[in-house]
Amino acid sequence: MTTRVFQLIDLDRTLFDTALFAKLISDEINKTQPGLGDELDAQFEDAYKKEETFFLLRYLRERMGDDTFEALVSQVVAREGSDTFFQPGAKERLLMADHMTSRRPAWGILTYGDEIDQRMKVKIMGLEAAPLLITDTADKAQVLRTWQGEDGTFMLPEVFGNQLVDTLTFEDDKMRAFYDLPGGVIGVWISEYDDAEARLEAAALPHVVTRRNLYESLAYLQKVLR
Repeated sequence: MTTRVFQLIDLDRTLFDTALFAKLISDEINKTQPGLGDELDAQFEDAYKKEETFFLLRYLRERMGDDTFEALVSQVVAREGSDTFFQPGAKERLLMADHMTSRRPAWGILTYGDEIDQRMKVKIMGLEAAPLLITDTADKAQVLRTWQGEDGTFMLPEVFGNQLVDTLTFEDDKMRAFYDLPGGVIGVWISEYDDAEARLEAAALPHVVTRRNLYESLAYLQKVLR
């Protein structure tokens, strides 16, 4: 491979099973405050369907206090095991990431959310050493545009090694992350919606395909990056 490539992977619902995590936390809340957990989980899922963000964990931190909340999370993770929170194909995707390019680092996590909570999720997965960039905007395509020079190449930020690359791969679970995606980026919308292809076609987003999980995304990227 002669093209210089860097791989960007989203955290929530892409690598990390955020929906399961929220459900398990909500179930624990229900044990002491019946109905509250269900209500919060419903708000969380409703926001996701609208491609909005409901900061459930931030809300619980503020309501319960950091120490109580983190004790609750530790209890859930110890019971379920950290492997439970990897999305389908996430382990395989990360295992192959370093084999898809000789550049180091070869990949990094690009996520939007509360910094404390995003770092907690990364820690749960045992990925504390992974390059991680937490943006202050859900419009990630705009972030990628700030890295692109007039010649079309991308100068990556320090957290990703200050590398100059020709191509980015970008996997995310929200279609809004791909709006106004710059050329030179191969986008993969990770979506289980039955009408994902139709939504993508209606949105007329160039350089973007949809795959149901990271297994499928990995197979696609291996083909296009040959």
